[in-house]
Amino acid sequence: MQNHWSSSFPQNFDVNESSLYQIPNINNFDQFVFLANKFRNLFRNNFSYNTPFSYEESYSFLSALNKDTSRIWYAISYKEKWIGHFGVKYLGDKNILLDNALRFSPKGGKPLFTDIKNALISHIRLHLPDYNILIVIKKSNTLSLNFHADVDFKNYSEISLYNKLELDPTHFSIMILEKLI
Repeated sequence: MQNHWSSSFPQNFDVNESSLYQIPNINNFDQFVFLANKFRNLFRNNFSYNTPFSYEESYSFLSALNKDTSRIWYAISYKEKWIGHFGVKYLGDKNILLDNALRFSPKGGKPLFTDIKNALISHIRLHLPDYNILIVIKKSNTLSLNFHADVDFKNYSEISLYNKLELDPTHFSIMILEKLI
């Protein structure tokens, strides 16, 4: 019997001087939700939704992540302070989306999120080599475009995935790193 795709991801791991812990199994969960909600609302114009989230909505969503078999999100701490989150989402058909990278604080240095992204890509390549890795970028979000510039993502033109994710291809790009085998 084949393991579920998510079983290859550890409960926690370190990148540089930062530690990543699977949400919701983290200490100071309330503090993390407060920060996540605050910054998700500040940067909501970079996502496909525009309506602000209440604290209660964020708490409910983040506390249910362990029941969502399509997602794994990591809370990121630096010197025991929450500085952001990053995750992956399984889209089906052996496609994994790098999901919701959001930084709450500049602590940990500028390249930290790039290092985390690269660690997740390396992990997927090592443990799930026959999976594609995808990203979704709002075309006007130059920070996100620059963030992913160091990886050779290609435009993904399969319109059915845009429809599945409810994305307008005039405003968003889905990009792909194709599987190795």
